[in-house]
Amino acid sequence: VKFEGGKLSSSIGGLIHLRFLSLYKAGVSHLPSTMRNLKLLLYLNLNVAIHEPVHVPNVLKEMLELRNLFLPWLMRDKTKLDLGDLVNLGELWFFSTQHSSVTDLLRMTKLRSLSVSLSGRCTFETLSSSLRKLRNLESLYLDFRYKTYTVDYVGELDLDFIHLKELGLAVRMSKIPDQHQFRPHLEHISLFDCRMEEDPMPILEKLLHLKSVLLGSDAFVGRKMLCSKGGFPQLCALEIPQESELEEWIVEEGS
Repeated sequence: VKFEGGKLSSSIGGLIHLRFLSLYKAGVSHLPSTMRNLKLLLYLNLNVAIHEPVHVPNVLKEMLELRNLFLPWLMRDKTKLDLGDLVNLGELWFFSTQHSSVTDLLRMTKLRSLSVSLSGRCTFETLSSSLRKLRNLESLYLDFRYKTYTVDYVGELDLDFIHLKELGLAVRMSKIPDQHQFRPHLEHISLFDCRMEEDPMPILEKLLHLKSVLLGSDAFVGRKMLCSKGGFPQLCALEIPQESELEEWIVEEGS
């Protein structure tokens, strides 16, 4: 639904027994502080899908029962959210180091799914150390597009999560990390805005359990791609963007 003036009514705070609240694509630009009363929420989706920043009061820290949290894609610049007490979270999407402290992740040891946007003053090394205790992660998406530097040392990030099955990377890098930097049982990988000049297939095809590969917008800007014999033994899906600059794709027999 569309809310008048883009504001969610403050009366939402009266629904104190609410367990599930989704504002997905609702176009809300302002959330009321009365949401602090929704202390029993298990699921909260604030991915409102609008093109203007959302006002989010710092009340999520009081929703200690939350298991699933989807933050807005865009929040107002001065937004600060304390999330460190949400230790029951199993799923956290669109976490931004611009609006929350990356150290909040240290206590979220139950997380299975996480997407992080690295921005502001947070360094690559700080993020890596904060992720190290999240040993239950099954899905991890890292978005570094809003940092000014090119990350050619993404391999230094500790991706050795024993349960990790799904990995997404939106980060500038001239080539993909060596296959030994990835979990051998990785099943799904998505790459965006990497602008890799070297063909990633010789590395990816050695990840023997991969079932899907998505080369998103500007992931690979090279002209030639080779899938060699014996590679990708379990691959079911390969997605290449329509605007790809690819001119030659060689698929050897048995790939």
